[in-house]
Amino acid sequence: MTTHPVPEPRPDDSAPRTVTVPVEGELDHENCEDFLRTVAERLAAAPGAEVLRVDCRGMSLCDSMGLSVLLQIRRDMDAAGRRLLLDHRPAQLDRLLHLTGTADYLCADRPPA
Repeated sequence: MTTHPVPEPRPDDSAPRTVTVPVEGELDHENCEDFLRTVAERLAAAPGAEVLRVDCRGMSLCDSMGLSVLLQIRRDMDAAGRRLLLDHRPAQLDRLLHLTGTADYLCADRPPA
């Protein structure tokens, strides 16, 4: 009789390494806290995630509070050694980022620490 060794457990390769959170509609003073909470919940549900992608394809407006939330998320991601990517940025968001001098900071793709 031949015995087969029990394979060593391997890291769970199915664990998501990327979390994507879409922005639908306006990211403004009325819903920025909800968005921040959604991001926190999604990241908490995927503790091994290394990258947060904010899909801005459906964003119709970003006001100063929305920008503030994006900056907060960036700081949190940097502190956690994770990457933040702002995908599919609409022209109005790019304009806001450039006018406020935050484009280089928010759009820089930093490798995880």
